[in-house]
Amino acid sequence: MSPEDENPYERWDIDPLGGPAAITERMRELAEDAPDEASRKAIRAAWEELTLHPARRLRAALTAHPDTHGHAGAPPPPPRAASAPIEPLTLSDLALRPSVLAALGGDEPTLLDLPLERDPVLGD
Repeated sequence: MSPEDENPYERWDIDPLGGPAAITERMRELAEDAPDEASRKAIRAAWEELTLHPARRLRAALTAHPDTHGHAGAPPPPPRAASAPIEPLTLSDLALRPSVLAALGGDEPTLLDLPLERDPVLGD
């Protein structure tokens, strides 16, 4: 695989979770350390590809391999916070609430107000 076919995040060691500012900072560092003009042009082309084309940046980020090892000497990530336990439902959670429209005096038909011909259970 040629360097041009590589994922730019992997080729240039850029964090896929970083946005355009992080990409620009990393590319600036690489351009300052580039040995020749051809390398700087390749870095600039990659920078333009990743910062000026959001859809291409997303596609490249989604196909980049995640860093699963972390940095040498870095402490392990903190444990995930436990999710709050789900409270059980009570009878009042299951009870039907009165209609706000009916409480305000509006004309909201209920199943009890419908004539038997229009009853959804008894009707044809």
